[in-house]
Amino acid sequence: MKTKPLARLNRVILAVLLAAMPAVYAQTQPVNFTSEPNKSLAAAHESFVAKNMNAASEQIHTASVYVRKQSSKVSGEAKAGMKKAGDELDQLGQGVQAGTVKSEAELKQTFAKVNHQMATCWHQTAAASKEAGKNANAELKKAGASLSASAKWSGRKLNEGAQSTVDAIKQAGKATSDHVKAGGEAVDKWFKNLGESIKDLGDGL
Repeated sequence: MKTKPLARLNRVILAVLLAAMPAVYAQTQPVNFTSEPNKSLAAAHESFVAKNMNAASEQIHTASVYVRKQSSKVSGEAKAGMKKAGDELDQLGQGVQAGTVKSEAELKQTFAKVNHQMATCWHQTAAASKEAGKNANAELKKAGASLSASAKWSGRKLNEGAQSTVDAIKQAGKATSDHVKAGGEAVDKWFKNLGESIKDLGDGL
């Protein structure tokens, strides 16, 4: 008779543990990317979770070098922001190596902020291209990719409108490679939607 309350208690404890597992699992799951700088950041995340801080620091540094190089490809007003994003990654890498960065959440939050800064810079560059009468598809595609990466690292989802815009720009990018350009009206809509989405996501970072 005395074993029944104990059995019930064990079942309650087991239920609590099982309920907590998805959140823990989601927190430690690597975020998969196939292009830089997030390919290196994803590798750094895996190394950090595995407690290999030297490797994590080196991989973050690789990403920071890539980001700073992008400053030569963005518009004048966006150069400082892109360099700042690279510097922020370097500071994070130094903190990882020194042991002052202790949580996975802090790591991901910085990755999210860096990608958000990159999205802003590419959006500013798209604005400069539009103003100069140039095709801004490539810059918008990079802004969309960075925005999407920022959302993933922060554990948030883009709203339906923002995701639709990012998907549409990806398709336009494929079409552009075949010498087909998106119309001006579509680009204007993408530009506006991305700008609003970048601001919305930034408010929560």
